[in-house]
Amino acid sequence: MKYPLVSIIIPTKNSGLFLEQTLKSIKKQSYNDIETIIVDGKSTDNTLSLAKKYHVNVYSYIPQVPKGTFDAPHKRNYGVKKAKGKYVYYVDADMELTKDVVQEAVAKGEAGYDAITVSEDSFGEGIWAQAKNLERRCYWGDATIEAPRFFRKSVWEKVGGLDESLGGGGDDWDLFQKVVKAGYKAGRIKALVLHNEGKLNLYKLARKRFMYGRDTARYLLKRPLEGSKSYFPIRKGFIKNWKMFVKRPKDTIAFITMRTIEYCAGFSGIIYSLITK
Repeated sequence: MKYPLVSIIIPTKNSGLFLEQTLKSIKKQSYNDIETIIVDGKSTDNTLSLAKKYHVNVYSYIPQVPKGTFDAPHKRNYGVKKAKGKYVYYVDADMELTKDVVQEAVAKGEAGYDAITVSEDSFGEGIWAQAKNLERRCYWGDATIEAPRFFRKSVWEKVGGLDESLGGGGDDWDLFQKVVKAGYKAGRIKALVLHNEGKLNLYKLARKRFMYGRDTARYLLKRPLEGSKSYFPIRKGFIKNWKMFVKRPKDTIAFITMRTIEYCAGFSGIIYSLITK
């Protein structure tokens, strides 16, 4: 197998709480030819000292976006422009890669795939983190929810990267659609990335979903068919994994409560976006 360089891009802004575990997981990869790029929005915590500790490349970049707007798509695109790798993989500062993620993704790429999905598992403190873990496991293999984050850089550039006007998942899904419609080959690997949810609470979840909702309207207008599938509340995965819900009754009750609140908050965000447009 060839060993092409892989560029991992991490957008940050005061991300020190979880960032070290993310960088450790990259350091422990079974694949060695990796450059790590942090695109930072002038952090005032220990983010930059952690970047220095792990000898990663740091670029300061503050996108000019309205307050309350997700700037991650801007930072990811910027990071890809700075990347030297044949492949680019963008992760969040609260994600931990299991040891064979990059190895498996490169093998898939070298076998002819242009975009690779890495399924997410999650962990954290409290009942809401458990509910989120239950939810994420239902999405494994669901192409209307999961989207690739690992790409051949030349393909990323040809399709134009992420649409910076979209956020809240819409940018991921939109890029996936662009890749597929351009005739490129998408696949997935078995290795997982772990999402550190920390200590979740309903206020935090609702606030985040409201912000996502404001961007949802733009994605639905751009891709109404794909968007209706991605945002539909009843998922095949929920039905397929019914035994998991039965085995985890407390988490199931929390999951139903959490998703109801999230959908209400997301819908409110959509209405707010349309009213203030």
